[in-house]
Amino acid sequence: MAVHAEPPPGAGHVATVATIATSPRFRHCRVFPEGPGDAGRGAEPGGARALLGALSGGREPVPPPKGAEPKTKKEELKAKGAWSLPEGAELPASFRPLLEELAQGLEQQIPALLSPACASLCLQGALWALHRSQSPSCARFCRALIGCLSQDSPAHQQSPLLTSLQDPDRSRLLEAAMTVLDPPGLRELFRGHLLGHLRGVASHRVANHGLQRLLDHAPEDVVSEVLSELGPALEEPLARGHPGVVLALLGAAQRHPRLQGEALRWLFQALRCWAPPHHPQCVTALAQLRPLEGGDSNKGAEPEPLPLSPCGSRALQSLLHFRDPSPIVRALRALPRPALPALARSGPGSRLWDAVLASSSVPKPAKKRLLKRLQGHWAGLAKDRSGSRVLDTAWACSPLPQRVLMAAELAPHLPQLLRDPLGRGAARTLGLELFLRDRPRWEGLHRGRGLPL
Repeated sequence: MAVHAEPPPGAGHVATVATIATSPRFRHCRVFPEGPGDAGRGAEPGGARALLGALSGGREPVPPPKGAEPKTKKEELKAKGAWSLPEGAELPASFRPLLEELAQGLEQQIPALLSPACASLCLQGALWALHRSQSPSCARFCRALIGCLSQDSPAHQQSPLLTSLQDPDRSRLLEAAMTVLDPPGLRELFRGHLLGHLRGVASHRVANHGLQRLLDHAPEDVVSEVLSELGPALEEPLARGHPGVVLALLGAAQRHPRLQGEALRWLFQALRCWAPPHHPQCVTALAQLRPLEGGDSNKGAEPEPLPLSPCGSRALQSLLHFRDPSPIVRALRALPRPALPALARSGPGSRLWDAVLASSSVPKPAKKRLLKRLQGHWAGLAKDRSGSRVLDTAWACSPLPQRVLMAAELAPHLPQLLRDPLGRGAARTLGLELFLRDRPRWEGLHRGRGLPL
């Protein structure tokens, strides 16, 4: 007579979730949000996130790292529509034990859930839910997952975890673990598996995304060690088409001000603009994160202007929030006069203008001098999709004398602005009709509203 062992508590629930996790219906679900360098690597969240997110009290994703491209209006509306626990409300008392029970059962089945690509989404969802609910089981689950990914692999010449980081499916699990791992755990993972291999990781088409997640959350000492090893070879990931590594490194330096000088030096050396004669040309190199042509051999040569790419814009935005943004500010002032209005008319360039005006590190006189470059162009910017954003930002942070100059320049163009959809919005924001009809009253209404630059 066969003897049947009693299943452990919660085994039925775990078996059901494991069966769901391996179903092809969840093959295209993505649980963890993507970083700025992960475009096109995943799809929208699905049922696994809905189940585990409900037990944790919401579906809000982990916020992106600083320096990432701001959300579009469509994404903001989508985020507002996502369900989350109302403020002040409490989850049912049974949810927390169910989540812990589910996580404990999944932890026992981690090896079985590593192989199917769709099943690993359940592990990602468990990590996210445990982290969001501030569960003490999150660290244990995370270390158990890393331990399974660190087991021996056919490639004996390198760390098994390094092999997992280069695998398209398993690397997602490691990225999810790095997102929720505590600083001691990140330090142990880095020094035990990645230290000494960063050049290969940064140049690998898959593993570089894991390095970006590490930099997004690493403590200062880990970022310093990454800079020491990867800094002299920072040109290699750029040549391979992995600008996300540089963006993550700048974002980490933005969080840790003591490392900003070293990060700036290695970046400028990689772009061949560290020598003082090339400092004014650093914006040209940063515009597309591409080294200056000719390097130091063509000193004094005028480089060809490059269009500003989204990655270049994000790099410049991070540098403008450094403790000392003077190299970037001086390089912007050294651009030809038509260059700054042209930047304001492009999407990435308008984000750069936002960073210039919003940064607390950029001196007020420097902001005023840069804004003077836009005088004579406000009417054209008011009718441009990106330029109108720059106009709104400049208007919101300008004192009354600067507002008077802007309104006086735009008032003669009021008929043309009223015939343009974007121009009408600018005319309404600035109150141009009242400015023409009753200027003293207009000044009285706007006195004290502007934030000084």
